[in-house]
Amino acid sequence: MRMSDRKACVVFHKISVNNIEDSSGIFIGTNEAIGWSAYKKSNQGFGSLSDSVLSGSVSVVRDSDAIDMPVRDARFIALTEAGGSARQSAVEFGSVNVNSAANASAIDIGDIKQLGWRTAKKNNYGEGKNFGSNHISRSIHVVFDDDAVDNPIVVQQNVLDRSGPSASSVQIVQKNPPAGADPAP
Repeated sequence: MRMSDRKACVVFHKISVNNIEDSSGIFIGTNEAIGWSAYKKSNQGFGSLSDSVLSGSVSVVRDSDAIDMPVRDARFIALTEAGGSARQSAVEFGSVNVNSAANASAIDIGDIKQLGWRTAKKNNYGEGKNFGSNHISRSIHVVFDDDAVDNPIVVQQNVLDRSGPSASSVQIVQKNPPAGADPAP
């Protein structure tokens, strides 16, 4: 495939990501993300810490709902491609560095179809999430989550892919660093 035949051309040296979470992602190439949805409820008594000192704290979370975070998701998703549609892209990269990927997240490279990707999440944190080097002393964290019904999820999904097999027209190349270059991120 000649460069002039491509509809998209992306060239980058490096992508560095510390954290991907909560139904997020890095998508490189030709992607179809149809019907992607995320639902989240989070209660934090204190929040998050990163390279911190915490002393003498008290945090309380009281989450006593009758019905907590109801999710009803009913969808019909159909993918139909018109005949003869050219899907062409070229991606060149030196490196993709990700330290952490969590909670229905992805790093996808190439010709990807993600039809009807769903995620639902509920968290109760007395203190939250801790990152890095933290010093925590004389702390009390209490969570009361006495729901009658906790996080009911009803998903009714019908996914129909009528696109059929298609010839991949994505070219992905990982470039080697120039001689003498530092390969570290």
